[in-house]
Amino acid sequence: MGGKRKKRTKIIKPKPKLPKTFECPRCGRISISVEIKDGLAKIRCGSCNLYAEVEVPPVYDEANAYGKFLDLYLDGKLQIKENPEDNSEGENETERESEELHQESN
Repeated sequence: MGGKRKKRTKIIKPKPKLPKTFECPRCGRISISVEIKDGLAKIRCGSCNLYAEVEVPPVYDEANAYGKFLDLYLDGKLQIKENPEDNSEGENETERESEELHQESN
């Protein structure tokens, strides 16, 4: 009499994921990576070599650390460094030495 009852489909929405890269306030590219270790957030830009270290509480994730960095950067209260791992001077010295050795052998 009543017929067959239809099954109800449950709609599952995926949880939004936090981004892993952010926009650089200096160069405007999306190339900032944030690494948090022991209450210290290390913020690096892959294109302009912007580097900063910001102290963050242990409950902060990458997005919150980036927000704190951005606030301090825009207020001018943050000491900005060039990327300390960029050893372009050391590479140039080894290139010069190899060129000198090459010229001496000729």
